[in-house]
Amino acid sequence: MYNFILILSLISPIAINGQTLLFPDCKSGPLASFPICDQSLSIQQRAADLVSRMTIEEKANWLSNTVQPVPRLGLPAYQWWNEALHGVMYLKAHDAGVPEATSFPSPINLASTFNFDLIHRIATVISTEARAANNENITGLNFFTPNINLIRDPRWGRGQETPGEDPYLAMQYVSAMVRGLQEGEDSRYLKIAATCKHFLAYDLDAWKEASRWSFDAQVADIDLVETYLPPFEACFRDAHVASIMGSLNAINGIPACAHKFFLQTVARDTFNFDGYTVCDCGAIQNIMTGHHYTSNDPDTVAAALHAGLDLDCGNYYSAQIPLALNKTIVQTDVDQASIRTFSVLIRLGYFDPSEQQIYRSLNRTNINTPEAQQLALLSAQQSIVLLKNSNKILPLNLDQLTNKTIALIGPSINATELMQSSYHGPAPFLISPLMAFNEITANYSISIQYAFGCPVFGTNRSGFAEAIELARKADFVFYIGGLNGSIEGEDLDRLVITLPDIQLALLQELERVVRAPMHIIMMSGSSIDLSYIRNSPQYASLMWTGYPGEFGGTAIASIVFGHYNPGGRLPITYYPGDYVDQVNMTDMSMRPSSTNPGRTYKFYTGQPVYEFGYGLSYTTFEYQWDNDTNIRSYTIESLVNNDVLIELFRVNVTNTGTMAGDEVVLAYIKAAQVLDTDGTTPPIKQLFGFERIHLQIGETKQIFFPLNIETLFLIGRDGSKWIHPGEYHILIGNQRMFTMKLQGYSTLWQQFKK
Repeated sequence: MYNFILILSLISPIAINGQTLLFPDCKSGPLASFPICDQSLSIQQRAADLVSRMTIEEKANWLSNTVQPVPRLGLPAYQWWNEALHGVMYLKAHDAGVPEATSFPSPINLASTFNFDLIHRIATVISTEARAANNENITGLNFFTPNINLIRDPRWGRGQETPGEDPYLAMQYVSAMVRGLQEGEDSRYLKIAATCKHFLAYDLDAWKEASRWSFDAQVADIDLVETYLPPFEACFRDAHVASIMGSLNAINGIPACAHKFFLQTVARDTFNFDGYTVCDCGAIQNIMTGHHYTSNDPDTVAAALHAGLDLDCGNYYSAQIPLALNKTIVQTDVDQASIRTFSVLIRLGYFDPSEQQIYRSLNRTNINTPEAQQLALLSAQQSIVLLKNSNKILPLNLDQLTNKTIALIGPSINATELMQSSYHGPAPFLISPLMAFNEITANYSISIQYAFGCPVFGTNRSGFAEAIELARKADFVFYIGGLNGSIEGEDLDRLVITLPDIQLALLQELERVVRAPMHIIMMSGSSIDLSYIRNSPQYASLMWTGYPGEFGGTAIASIVFGHYNPGGRLPITYYPGDYVDQVNMTDMSMRPSSTNPGRTYKFYTGQPVYEFGYGLSYTTFEYQWDNDTNIRSYTIESLVNNDVLIELFRVNVTNTGTMAGDEVVLAYIKAAQVLDTDGTTPPIKQLFGFERIHLQIGETKQIFFPLNIETLFLIGRDGSKWIHPGEYHILIGNQRMFTMKLQGYSTLWQQFKK
């Protein structure tokens, strides 16, 4: 969604019988005697009756995000547009005394935890705080979250909002997130209504001449089925999300918000989606103004409604639907969209008495609780990825640092709001790295000194001298830098993926004077070519922190000084800097070609700086397999006729080091690297399972990875799903542990049809 509208109209309640209401009054208000208030009727019946009593202007009003009250029906004002990407974002002024919502790490951080139980817990807290904020008249009940577009290209500015580059990881993320947001203690009602966005093939904002407002993503069927659709399939079919958001771009010549094939055939008919659709803000009129798919307002309204686009984030529908009626649209077009939106409000308990709903009792005391704060800290700690640790120099032992000086240098040493990433509101508090280093060393004779040195980007070297002098005297130097919202973000894609020149220049100056190799801490929402730091002996350690939220500094310091053992893994590939010269960002294909080195760990043919799933620990782990044999043969015919569990892989993991810690166990399948029957190259490898476990020193745990027939699917050019003969290797922890030999003939499983 675009970010130039953040100040929305206040959610103004209406007064009925002298009482101010946030919700319709089904006891004594104008609606009390209508079927909308009769809970014995079906949701469809209740919604349809209400819609039948509304004028076309009233319906159009309710199909725009900022809804004006309808006093004659007892309908208060309402706001459909609310945000909760990694914590509730207050979009309107709130009453004094209402706490700010908990600021969790960015979604890319949550993905790096590889812990879907943790993600579910976070989503549950977010939905609790959202309900509390709604009861305090701060937000609505419908939230435009999560963002589940995959990071196809490292230049994309909004990668920080997503669960990374891998479809399987994203599917687990969206299932955990949506269920945590929507499901609660009362199964009768949605806790809040989530929105999976942006549907579909959206991963470019503003790159050179290309803009999301006019970009036509040319996507092959093989990439749609293999990469772009799986997170949404999980969102629709598995998590049963209440809403989806159509994207601003076009897909193969048709704007996403006018694309009936995706909005109806794929989402509803194929993936069983039964909620309402909403456009990215401004996307309906953009069908005409950006894509020139239509040439006038009535045709534009018709293109959206007939495709199945129900709700407008904007005011285009409210203005144009009445004018288009009986010209390009009919009453039933509007009724269908209205029934879908009101049905979700009914599922939220919007029309039912408060006394029968536990969610209506939540209030400001349920926001930013000590339990929520503990979860924010834990998630920040679990998300940080240790990329380099020469000679196991980290963690630093506080007891051995008496009378030592630690220098913090870099533009992000006192980062606060930066750690919140995008789509955030004011945080209850923000603990910067500088604050956390001072706090953790407060009872020790350790001197913490700092100098910013340089900005995140630009040419201002006025701070170099102070930073160099500090580094010269210090016993330890920690450089904290990376990117920020002026380099990556919505409407801001990068042209380069290297560290900004000003920061690299400062580092090279510091190299000349430091007493010992430096420690590097990088904040960013996407990959940076850090090969210089990886390869140079001048740097002892390297840590990626993402944008870690309100406890970001605390999490960083706890890892530096060994209070927490890092266990995060990269949810993205770190490419070399020249990757941007090898492939155009507008190239949507995933597989390598003469103009594309391949995208993500599944298809990239070059040497990554750091690969997907990479991450270090302060301890060591040993894997042992518990299978009857390491080689097994199957006939394809037997598998097709028995589409259940094929194998259950049992892996014993032991902590063989000297510190308790977490291990993220990743399970991949690697197909034979030969062209299949229609000439497509299979993925280099692909993730089919993962689990994060905590192990004490010497402790062993057994984990299980089921392998189902879907894991063996290879996608054809037309999107069809095949099982091919050949050898398939199972890799767990990047170690080959099992070989499957499939015998027979290539067999079609499922055809993806247009």
